[in-house]
Amino acid sequence: MGAGADDRLRGGLIAGLALAALAAGGWWWRAAAPASGPVPAALSSAPAPVEQSPVDRFLVDPENGYIIQATGADPDEPLVLHQKSGAAMPEVSHVVWEDRSRLAAGDVPLARQSSSSYGERHMLVVTCSGSGALTVTIAGSLDDRPGQRVPCSGSPTTLALTSAGGPLLVRFTAADGAVDLDARLVAVF
Repeated sequence: MGAGADDRLRGGLIAGLALAALAAGGWWWRAAAPASGPVPAALSSAPAPVEQSPVDRFLVDPENGYIIQATGADPDEPLVLHQKSGAAMPEVSHVVWEDRSRLAAGDVPLARQSSSSYGERHMLVVTCSGSGALTVTIAGSLDDRPGQRVPCSGSPTTLALTSAGGPLLVRFTAADGAVDLDARLVAVF
């Protein structure tokens, strides 16, 4: 065989190997490709049933203690929540913030801030005890309160808030003596 015949043989062998590699690559490409065609239909388009929580949910009007919205409760019945004076506040889910502080007259006001979306509802529960008086100022809600006096009798005071969007700022100021503050902001769903 001459030099030209060897070159043709090598060229033919390389072309044959390239063709075999191309065929093997094509076979692999089709075998590894995801299935195409119609997608099988879902068994049902209805949403899956949601398991009910074992806890009844309700919203209480802070002015009179009546139930405004509830699941599993009669809205015409009053709801009375009893808490012993000086007792720790009960555990509640969805607590945004909680603060226990001792405030004295003339101190810098204690400020707590949280971010919230427009229309979010919150309950502010404030309990104070001591010889002084407590003023609560709220900014960033649809019903801002410039300065509401809270009696420091040890009984909780509940304020319903609806966010105006953006920061929700609550300031606590002591006057006429020292007070022990126990405050909690709870998100209401």
